[in-house]
Amino acid sequence: MKKIPIIIDCDPGVDDSYALALANSYEGFEILAITAVEGNVPAAITRKNALCIREELGINCRVGFGAEKPLKKAYNQFAANTHGQSGVGSFVFDQPEMKPDEMPAWEIIYEEAVKHKGELLLFAVGPLTNIAICLEKHPDLPQLLKKFVIMGGGTFGNVSATNRTAEFNIWIDPHAARQVFEKMDVWMVGLNATHAAAVEMSDFDDMMAICGDNKKARFIRELSAFSKYNCVENGSDNNAIHDALAVASQMDETVVTFENLNVRVEDGDCENIGQTVIDREKEPNCHVAMAVDKAKFAEIMKNMCRYYAEK
Repeated sequence: MKKIPIIIDCDPGVDDSYALALANSYEGFEILAITAVEGNVPAAITRKNALCIREELGINCRVGFGAEKPLKKAYNQFAANTHGQSGVGSFVFDQPEMKPDEMPAWEIIYEEAVKHKGELLLFAVGPLTNIAICLEKHPDLPQLLKKFVIMGGGTFGNVSATNRTAEFNIWIDPHAARQVFEKMDVWMVGLNATHAAAVEMSDFDDMMAICGDNKKARFIRELSAFSKYNCVENGSDNNAIHDALAVASQMDETVVTFENLNVRVEDGDCENIGQTVIDREKEPNCHVAMAVDKAKFAEIMKNMCRYYAEK
């Protein structure tokens, strides 16, 4: 099988960690780089986590450090309630031995896009700051990609000024998101899809049982335990493994069904800043995830666990 070259731009992050582990377990992908951005936790932590996850999972790839703050909006809220103060739940990494790439995230993305001549699949599962900067510096980026898939937005949100209209990744840097949506062919896996694919507590039990005591699977086992605990004890939505669904959507095209719709990002000084506004009356400009196969996604996550348990 010819592997698809991929880059995952992320803000690790519990669900980012699942996404990276899932991509690494899939024989059809070759991970070229992990690029880190501010988001679920501050940039200093997402950067360290990116390095540590590469080593923990044994991924042979570049790690690039990206933006430390949004383009314009203040970075004043992160999601430690969902991801833990470290960003990866209760898991404790050893200090990473490997160093990051000397290039910033956006230059790594562009260099690999040029090198792979239209074959690169780019995932962005955090705020879109790195992607917007890459577009500013290299306007031809969209023509160099095979596909651009994000976890963000959707038909409803989980944060905003006075009501829950915006999804966290878009809300963190709405100005970057608006630029990206206006310039890129976006495949958007949003909250409506990720919540529809939320796994059951019994699925977490299965995932932990499959991982067993295998040292190679310890990261996934502890993530699963943290996710279940946070759901049961704290009422969190950790069973919606958001970022992993974006990755799964490109592993099996039957997991997520997309619909072509018109989407714009609200980035003004308003209550719904960060909302991905869908307008069915306008010409489509985005592929929007609208339906999921929940059982198939749960099985994909369990197959990921089998991969690490058998290493």
